[in-house]
Amino acid sequence: MCGVLGIIGPTTLGQGKVLLQMLTHRGQDASGVGWIEEKTSNIKIIKKDSYPDLLDLDETKETSQLIGSTRYPTFGTRTDSSNIEKYAQPFTFKTKYGTLAIVHNGNITNIHNMITRDYESDTEFIVEFLGSLLNKTQGNLNESVKMFMERVDGSYSIIGTLDETLFSFRDPRGIRPLVMGSNENITVISSESVVLQNIGVENIRDIKPGELIIFKKQDIQSFQILVKDHAHCMFEYVYFANPCSIIEERLVYDVRLDLGKELGLRIKENNLDIDYIVPVPDTSRPASQGLSEVLNLPIREAIIKNRYLQRTFIMKSKQERTKIAKSKYLYTAKYIKNKNILVVDDSIVRGLTSQKIVKDLRKLGANKIYFAVTCPAIRFACYYGIDFPTDEELIASGHTVEKIKEVLDVDGVFYQNIDSLKTAIGFSDLCTACLSGSYPTPYAQEIRIKYLNGELKGRSHYEEV
Repeated sequence: MCGVLGIIGPTTLGQGKVLLQMLTHRGQDASGVGWIEEKTSNIKIIKKDSYPDLLDLDETKETSQLIGSTRYPTFGTRTDSSNIEKYAQPFTFKTKYGTLAIVHNGNITNIHNMITRDYESDTEFIVEFLGSLLNKTQGNLNESVKMFMERVDGSYSIIGTLDETLFSFRDPRGIRPLVMGSNENITVISSESVVLQNIGVENIRDIKPGELIIFKKQDIQSFQILVKDHAHCMFEYVYFANPCSIIEERLVYDVRLDLGKELGLRIKENNLDIDYIVPVPDTSRPASQGLSEVLNLPIREAIIKNRYLQRTFIMKSKQERTKIAKSKYLYTAKYIKNKNILVVDDSIVRGLTSQKIVKDLRKLGANKIYFAVTCPAIRFACYYGIDFPTDEELIASGHTVEKIKEVLDVDGVFYQNIDSLKTAIGFSDLCTACLSGSYPTPYAQEIRIKYLNGELKGRSHYEEV
């Protein structure tokens, strides 16, 4: 999964870099931008094995069209940075009708049914496949996207350029987010609305599942290409998205606040003796507020995040996650020693960070430690772009809540349930495959059967025996 950005209208490379930097919570492994050179009308690409603010750009250079990406590695190369051109976006492909450039957020599940060579990025496959369709349809973008949607399984929110034309489309189930907005000067497309809000772009709306938008200067055309059952990823609301973003007309902050309230109603029934609610920064803070309101208990910031460290969940390897987790948090002992505390986190995936936090709290003299988790137990692999492609790496897979309590060394664990999750988000047509094992797309269902039959190996569900 990644963050993607598109701008059409007069802008500078510096502004593009600033806006792309706002999406690093969606990917911090690598970044890249592509823009139209005003003198030649050619597209120029620059990539970097780091954050967007380290891209070597002439920030004063002007352009009328720009696309960009921040990378979160869930496909292909994960730890080798020796060949950034092969895994970082954007990717280009020369068609008979001009140069096609693509940035993409999501995962293609049936890629190995459609290719004859290996790719380090499914985005490279996307640009080549869509480019070949454009050649077959005499450059008809609508027909090419229709053929793409009919044949490609998985999640994809795509922004692309074809010479002077910028376009964007979203998979027919809308698994990954994508929004657009405009003002009198520019139109911006982004993974999240927080980017658009930052520069005063208004008229913000979601690009609909299965919708193709074509931008030519200030002319915007919309085409509903294909629609299937809606299945937006619930984890966007729980963890990934910026709390200031509005996704599917729901403010992420409000969802997280409501997640806390829903969980608070369950915990209240247990009549626990709790001194403080302690959020695990930063995504669980709104939920902690919701819990506080329902339980009528004070919040204390007993766990302080080291602001100079990255998100551990989207690190490339277990070694990196473990290393960073050791120094990720600082603690205020005053609110820990001899206290009964309710620790609130958005989710427990592998359990590495949670175990480290509990160990630290025990050392600091906590009396009792309860864990409140605003996401239901994640028990099944994700095939749509979240980095847990096997069941085995998930702490909740095959374990009861009582066993998880034992592994974490806590006095109680309280998970959200799926119905309460849907209530908090505000609609029920979500992708909850990682919670329920029910996958919304056909090929992901096939992957699941092969996985259960032992026909797949390694971390990647793309590797067949």
